[in-house]
Amino acid sequence: MEKLGIEPSLLLAQIINFSIIVVVLTKLLYKPILGMLAKRKKEIEEGLAITERLRAEEEKLGDRREKLLSEARKEARVILEDAKKQGKDVEGEIVAAAHSEAQEIIEKAKREVLATHESLSGNIREEAVTLAASMAKRLIAGVLSPADQHKLIAKQLKEL
Repeated sequence: MEKLGIEPSLLLAQIINFSIIVVVLTKLLYKPILGMLAKRKKEIEEGLAITERLRAEEEKLGDRREKLLSEARKEARVILEDAKKQGKDVEGEIVAAAHSEAQEIIEKAKREVLATHESLSGNIREEAVTLAASMAKRLIAGVLSPADQHKLIAKQLKEL
């Protein structure tokens, strides 16, 4: 080997030095670096697992939220329909009450009109009787004598 320019003692020393460096680097650098890489890989995998789990939970929550929203919309529709029905019922009651009140007012007005008519008719009769009596007095006074007047009055009183 000396013909090639390689000295066996130096080659042996270099092999031993290289082996020592490989052993030292393996113990001091390679294993800690591999440990850190394994730890980092584990953390990344855990992060991915957590992310996947959170995504699944988010989907569940999204589905639950949609379900709750649809239920809330249904309940709102039911409440609105009930409110409309109650509104129509109240409207019907108000209209019925208004009709009955209107009928009462009409009946009261009719009674008042009849009472006024009867009162006015009575007043007209009284005035007509008074007028007829005064006209009869004037006519009788001019045509009949006082004795005939007394006879006529007595006769009318008996008839009444």
